[in-house]
Amino acid sequence: MYPRLKFLVPQIIILLVITCLLLQGCDHSEESTEAANTHRVDKAESVSKDTAEPKTVKLPEPKLLLQEPVPLSIYEVPSQALLQWYEVRNVQPALLIYANNPMLSTTPFFKIKDLLQPLADANPDPLRYGISNPAVMPGMTLHAALEAGLFSAVYWIMPSKAEITDLSIEVFRKQMKVTNALSFEEAQSLTLRDGVFSGSVRGVPFHAVHPDVAFSISGPTVFHFDLSYLAALYEGEIKTQVFAMIYETLKHLRDQNIETLAASFSYSQETREVALGSRFIGPVFKKMLEQPQLLDQPPPEDWRQRADALYLPNMFLVSGGLKIYTQMVKNDPEDPSLHYALFELSRASQSTHKAALFHLGEAVKRDPIYAFEYLSLVPLALKEKRSDEALRMLRLAHEALPDNPFIILELARGLIAEDQREQAVPLLQSLLDKTWSETFYSVMPGMLEQLLAEAREE
Repeated sequence: MYPRLKFLVPQIIILLVITCLLLQGCDHSEESTEAANTHRVDKAESVSKDTAEPKTVKLPEPKLLLQEPVPLSIYEVPSQALLQWYEVRNVQPALLIYANNPMLSTTPFFKIKDLLQPLADANPDPLRYGISNPAVMPGMTLHAALEAGLFSAVYWIMPSKAEITDLSIEVFRKQMKVTNALSFEEAQSLTLRDGVFSGSVRGVPFHAVHPDVAFSISGPTVFHFDLSYLAALYEGEIKTQVFAMIYETLKHLRDQNIETLAASFSYSQETREVALGSRFIGPVFKKMLEQPQLLDQPPPEDWRQRADALYLPNMFLVSGGLKIYTQMVKNDPEDPSLHYALFELSRASQSTHKAALFHLGEAVKRDPIYAFEYLSLVPLALKEKRSDEALRMLRLAHEALPDNPFIILELARGLIAEDQREQAVPLLQSLLDKTWSETFYSVMPGMLEQLLAEAREE
């Protein structure tokens, strides 16, 4: 089996909207009832009374997306973009978001006040993933933004592979309800016209747009692109070459003449929704948005080389891909994505485990997020009855990401399983000393107490 650029992480079950028959477009009006908008704003304002006064931020001038240079902020998870969105809330812009799911999940225990405080304090830490006390989860990003009254309308470009004429309003409604994105009333409010599902979500006009539909948005817009969008469309370099997908997507976006106040990008790899092999796309997007003239020029040489290296293994030419990546690393030794590509191809070419791990280690040195790959190697080691190697992979992940409490937890479990309980005790104690979110991790302290008691057993 030869490798291809991987987007989706197969071991992880992700709550995604099935993209077979969805999607929408948005050449539609943004009217909503006055009552709905009043409810949304009042809700946010009532909570804001208990928060600190927000810092005064000079608002940027709107720029035509992909026609003028636009700075792109890159985040690990979409929830980290909330702070940037909060800074332009007084303009009440529309949100244009490309993603595989609308990030409208919620829980009855979520309190918007817990999010508004760090936003008002310009504190990005509680917006991260992989911490014990987050203010919001990535899958709730848009729900939280609408509860906070940040946007006047939402345009969600979804990665549908279906023909526009095959879209079904009933299928889409069912999917939105099953994934907990929309309430029954919100789902029933949806209509379908010309490839666009339109309705009202959290009191805000909502449009879900098929990627082939031309759409227009009047007024300032905030743009966000999550890598899961491309992950849902990608079928390997033979069917869907990744650089061709990027150019096609961005050229279509440029044609919509979007006036943007802020632009952001998220990987969604820390949540294991998108595989690490596609991490090089973040810098590509940043360069495209900040140098939009590239859309009308031949791709830069390093992009062409990477495209060739991605394609060759699909033609049973793994050695050709290795040769290209090896040369690219010589030209740019600090690019972690190149070292990770060598790791993947080394495994495919039957290189020794040690040789492949060397390349992974080089990637991790330059970008610790690649250490999540060590976690993917754990079940492989266990399958080969190499529990010692599985534990070594957990240790390597912990060394690279020492503050991630969930990696600490997995390491402690591994130590207990290997009867190295005394080493697990301080790890579990450090986790118990953390503040755990009552909204998202209320059961964690009790579970940790049980594990600690097990680790202390003679």
